[in-house]
Amino acid sequence: MVMVTLLIAAALSADAFAVSVVCGASDRTVRLRTGIFIAGIFGLFQCLMPVLGWSIGTVGSRAIDGFDHIVSFGILIFIGIKMIFDSRDGNQTYSFTELKTVFLMAAATSIDALTVGVALPSAAGVRTFSSLIITALTIGGITFLLCLAGFFAGKSAGRFRSSAVQAVGGLVLILIGIKALISG
Repeated sequence: MVMVTLLIAAALSADAFAVSVVCGASDRTVRLRTGIFIAGIFGLFQCLMPVLGWSIGTVGSRAIDGFDHIVSFGILIFIGIKMIFDSRDGNQTYSFTELKTVFLMAAATSIDALTVGVALPSAAGVRTFSSLIITALTIGGITFLLCLAGFFAGKSAGRFRSSAVQAVGGLVLILIGIKALISG
Protein backbone atom coordinates (compact mmCIF):
# COMPACT_ATOMS: atom_id res chain seq x y z
CA MET A 1 0.00 0.00 0.00
CA VAL A 2 2.87 2.40 0.76
CA MET A 3 4.44 1.99 -2.68
CA VAL A 4 1.07 2.47 -4.39
CA THR A 5 0.45 5.63 -2.35
CA LEU A 6 3.87 7.03 -3.27
CA LEU A 7 3.29 6.31 -6.96
CA ILE A 8 -0.15 7.93 -6.82
CA ALA A 9 1.32 10.96 -5.05
CA ALA A 10 4.09 11.34 -7.63
CA ALA A 11 1.65 11.00 -10.53
CA LEU A 12 -0.83 13.47 -9.06
CA SER A 13 1.86 16.04 -8.32
CA ALA A 14 3.38 16.03 -11.84
CA ASP A 15 1.17 18.81 -13.23
CA ALA A 16 1.48 20.85 -10.03
CA PHE A 17 5.27 20.49 -10.25
CA ALA A 18 5.29 21.76 -13.85
CA VAL A 19 3.11 24.74 -12.94
CA SER A 20 5.36 25.49 -9.96
CA VAL A 21 8.35 25.65 -12.29
CA VAL A 22 6.42 28.17 -14.40
CA CYS A 23 5.54 30.17 -11.28
CA GLY A 24 9.16 30.37 -10.18
CA ALA A 25 10.37 31.31 -13.65
CA SER A 26 7.78 34.02 -14.12
CA ASP A 27 8.10 36.07 -10.96
CA ARG A 28 11.13 38.32 -10.52
CA THR A 29 10.36 39.02 -6.86
CA VAL A 30 10.55 35.40 -5.82
CA ARG A 31 11.45 34.69 -2.23
CA LEU A 32 11.45 31.60 -0.05
CA ARG A 33 8.18 32.78 1.48
CA THR A 34 6.56 32.92 -1.98
CA GLY A 35 7.81 29.44 -2.85
CA ILE A 36 6.47 28.00 0.39
CA PHE A 37 3.14 29.77 -0.12
CA ILE A 38 2.65 28.42 -3.65
CA ALA A 39 3.89 24.91 -2.80
CA GLY A 40 1.68 24.94 0.30
CA ILE A 41 -1.46 25.81 -1.65
CA PHE A 42 -0.71 23.14 -4.27
CA GLY A 43 0.01 20.58 -1.54
CA LEU A 44 -3.15 21.54 0.35
CA PHE A 45 -5.34 21.10 -2.72
CA GLN A 46 -3.69 17.79 -3.61
CA CYS A 47 -4.28 16.66 -0.01
CA LEU A 48 -7.90 17.73 0.24
CA MET A 49 -9.16 16.62 -3.16
CA PRO A 50 -8.70 12.86 -2.61
CA VAL A 51 -10.52 13.22 0.73
CA LEU A 52 -13.37 14.99 -1.02
CA GLY A 53 -13.41 12.38 -3.80
CA TRP A 54 -13.36 9.53 -1.29
CA SER A 55 -16.29 11.19 0.49
CA ILE A 56 -18.32 11.72 -2.67
CA GLY A 57 -18.14 8.08 -3.65
CA THR A 58 -18.93 6.40 -6.92
CA VAL A 59 -22.06 8.41 -7.73
CA GLY A 60 -20.16 11.67 -7.59
CA SER A 61 -17.33 10.21 -9.64
CA ARG A 62 -19.58 9.81 -12.67
CA ALA A 63 -20.63 13.45 -12.45
CA ILE A 64 -17.05 14.68 -12.03
CA ASP A 65 -15.68 12.50 -14.85
CA GLY A 66 -17.89 14.33 -17.31
CA PHE A 67 -16.29 17.74 -16.93
CA ASP A 68 -13.13 17.66 -14.77
CA HIS A 69 -10.80 17.70 -17.74
CA ILE A 70 -12.73 20.55 -19.38
CA VAL A 71 -12.44 22.73 -16.27
CA SER A 72 -8.69 22.05 -16.01
CA PHE A 73 -8.27 22.74 -19.71
CA GLY A 74 -10.14 26.05 -19.54
CA ILE A 75 -8.28 27.42 -16.53
CA LEU A 76 -4.82 26.43 -17.76
CA ILE A 77 -5.44 27.63 -21.32
CA PHE A 78 -6.69 31.00 -20.05
CA ILE A 79 -3.69 31.56 -17.78
CA GLY A 80 -1.26 30.26 -20.43
CA ILE A 81 -2.59 32.55 -23.16
CA LYS A 82 -2.56 35.51 -20.79
CA MET A 83 1.07 34.78 -19.91
CA ILE A 84 2.07 34.64 -23.57
CA PHE A 85 0.36 37.95 -24.32
CA ASP A 86 1.87 39.54 -21.21
CA SER A 87 5.35 38.33 -22.21
CA ARG A 88 5.23 40.52 -25.33
CA ASP A 89 5.63 43.54 -23.05
CA GLY A 90 9.15 43.03 -21.68
CA ASN A 91 8.47 45.03 -18.51
CA GLN A 92 5.36 43.15 -17.45
CA THR A 93 5.52 39.86 -15.60
CA TYR A 94 2.68 37.59 -14.67
CA SER A 95 2.22 37.49 -10.91
CA PHE A 96 1.60 34.13 -9.33
CA THR A 97 1.49 35.55 -5.85
CA GLU A 98 -2.17 36.61 -6.08
CA LEU A 99 -4.28 34.26 -4.00
CA LYS A 100 -6.97 33.94 -6.67
CA THR A 101 -4.46 32.89 -9.33
CA VAL A 102 -2.75 30.36 -7.08
CA PHE A 103 -6.11 28.87 -6.06
CA LEU A 104 -7.23 28.57 -9.69
CA MET A 105 -4.02 26.82 -10.71
CA ALA A 106 -4.10 24.56 -7.66
CA ALA A 107 -7.70 23.62 -8.42
CA ALA A 108 -6.95 23.01 -12.09
CA THR A 109 -4.02 20.71 -11.33
CA SER A 110 -5.79 18.81 -8.54
CA ILE A 111 -9.13 17.96 -10.10
CA ASP A 112 -7.74 14.57 -11.11
CA ALA A 113 -6.98 13.95 -7.42
CA LEU A 114 -10.69 14.29 -6.74
CA THR A 115 -11.45 11.43 -9.11
CA VAL A 116 -8.54 9.38 -7.76
CA GLY A 117 -10.01 9.79 -4.29
CA VAL A 118 -13.07 7.87 -5.40
CA ALA A 119 -10.87 4.98 -6.55
CA LEU A 120 -8.64 4.85 -3.46
CA PRO A 121 -10.57 2.09 -1.69
CA SER A 122 -10.12 -0.35 -4.58
CA ALA A 123 -6.83 0.91 -6.07
CA ALA A 124 -4.79 1.45 -2.93
CA GLY A 125 -6.74 -0.39 -0.24
CA VAL A 126 -7.76 2.85 1.49
CA ARG A 127 -10.90 1.67 3.24
CA THR A 128 -10.82 3.46 6.59
CA PHE A 129 -10.87 7.17 7.31
CA SER A 130 -7.54 6.97 9.15
CA SER A 131 -5.83 5.31 6.17
CA LEU A 132 -7.41 7.97 3.93
CA ILE A 133 -5.94 10.75 6.06
CA ILE A 134 -2.46 9.16 5.97
CA THR A 135 -2.72 8.74 2.19
CA ALA A 136 -3.97 12.31 1.69
CA LEU A 137 -1.21 13.75 3.88
CA THR A 138 1.37 11.74 1.95
CA ILE A 139 0.01 13.03 -1.37
CA GLY A 140 -0.05 16.61 -0.06
CA GLY A 141 3.43 16.35 1.45
CA ILE A 142 5.04 14.95 -1.68
CA THR A 143 3.28 17.56 -3.79
CA PHE A 144 4.52 20.30 -1.46
CA LEU A 145 8.13 19.12 -1.66
CA LEU A 146 8.10 18.64 -5.43
CA CYS A 147 6.41 22.00 -6.01
CA LEU A 148 8.88 23.80 -3.77
CA ALA A 149 11.78 22.21 -5.66
CA GLY A 150 10.10 23.01 -8.99
CA PHE A 151 9.49 26.58 -7.94
CA PHE A 152 13.17 27.20 -7.22
CA ALA A 153 14.23 25.33 -10.35
CA GLY A 154 11.98 27.74 -12.23
CA LYS A 155 13.51 30.67 -10.39
CA SER A 156 16.94 29.60 -11.64
CA ALA A 157 15.59 29.42 -15.20
CA GLY A 158 13.88 32.78 -14.72
CA ARG A 159 17.23 34.52 -14.47
CA PHE A 160 17.40 34.28 -18.23
CA ARG A 161 15.42 36.64 -20.45
CA SER A 162 12.23 36.83 -18.39
CA SER A 163 9.84 37.57 -21.26
CA ALA A 164 11.00 34.45 -23.12
CA VAL A 165 10.73 32.33 -19.98
CA GLN A 166 7.25 33.73 -19.36
CA ALA A 167 6.15 32.89 -22.92
CA VAL A 168 7.55 29.35 -22.59
CA GLY A 169 5.80 29.05 -19.22
CA GLY A 170 2.52 30.07 -20.85
CA LEU A 171 3.07 27.44 -23.53
CA VAL A 172 3.74 24.80 -20.86
CA LEU A 173 0.45 25.66 -19.13
CA ILE A 174 -1.38 25.41 -22.47
CA LEU A 175 0.19 22.00 -23.14
CA ILE A 176 -0.79 20.75 -19.67
CA GLY A 177 -4.33 21.98 -20.36
CA ILE A 178 -4.43 20.16 -23.70
CA LYS A 179 -3.11 17.02 -22.02
CA ALA A 180 -5.87 17.27 -19.43
CA LEU A 181 -8.50 17.65 -22.15
CA ILE A 182 -7.19 14.74 -24.24
CA SER A 183 -6.70 12.37 -21.30
CA GLY A 184 -10.11 13.29 -19.85
